[in-house]
Amino acid sequence: MKQIKKPVIFLLGPTAAGKTDWAINWQNQFKFLEIISVDSVMVYKECNIGSAKPTNEVLEKYPHHLINHVSVEHIFSVANFYDAALQLIKDIHLQEKIPLMVGGSMMYFNLLKNGISSLPSANKNLRKELRQKIVNEGVESLYEELFKLDPEAARQIKTKDSQRIIRAIEIISSTGKSIDLIMNHLTQKPLAEKYHLIQYGIYPKQRAELHQRIEERQDSLIGDKLLNEIESIHNAFNISDEHPAMKAINYRQGLQVINGQIKKSELFDRSLYATRQLAKRQCTWMKKWEGLQCFDLNAMDMAYYELKKHLNLL
Repeated sequence: MKQIKKPVIFLLGPTAAGKTDWAINWQNQFKFLEIISVDSVMVYKECNIGSAKPTNEVLEKYPHHLINHVSVEHIFSVANFYDAALQLIKDIHLQEKIPLMVGGSMMYFNLLKNGISSLPSANKNLRKELRQKIVNEGVESLYEELFKLDPEAARQIKTKDSQRIIRAIEIISSTGKSIDLIMNHLTQKPLAEKYHLIQYGIYPKQRAELHQRIEERQDSLIGDKLLNEIESIHNAFNISDEHPAMKAINYRQGLQVINGQIKKSELFDRSLYATRQLAKRQCTWMKKWEGLQCFDLNAMDMAYYELKKHLNLL
């Protein structure tokens, strides 16, 4: 007999599309759903304002795995997410429940779906050395070094993306191989091979409606509260400006205000523009996403009935 694969539900969507509301609605209808957050910033305990994290009251009533999972004193990498998510999926299935993975970090979803390479762990000494080289010689010199080591990898990274440049050099130095060669030979099995993936997306038919939602929400995400949060994080942990959380939208612009790179009066427009660009990239991911069933922003009920039909067939 053919073994029936256990289900895993994906709910993808651009920022401000209402993913949390949909997930909560579905969990109210189906008590056997367990929500796993797929968000690279909400994972940090201290990043509350700029990440648009659900309130403590919401999280207490509707727990989200991988929200408030680690402190910013640690970096939660893509590999960390992948390992944690896979373990959660196993644990949830053992409880006879179904994982509902919700978020807008499309790269995380993509890696889960298609598999992630078993890459070497971080090398603290090498990272310290590379960061010092950036201070002394500029990030451009580090990019040139990467280009000499692996031109193809360098072409896929922006010349000033210090975080990805450092990680690429770290991987190449640790393995002695090109990034492409590593990815081709060490990729773990895609999620779809082991589980039955049910993939839904919130995709705006009218982009203007999403832009309006983004603008209406933006006031609550930036301003003095955000700046205070960033300063509090830096005072408590003395983390680098290159920390992934500080390079995320809203935090990046807030940090620029604190560092005197932009005026406080520019914060709203700068962060709003960056958020709209993020939404555009997220929608581009979704357009190309194979097997994704999409619903408009206000089609929560329609999506619920589709999910109900799907779950009844399992």
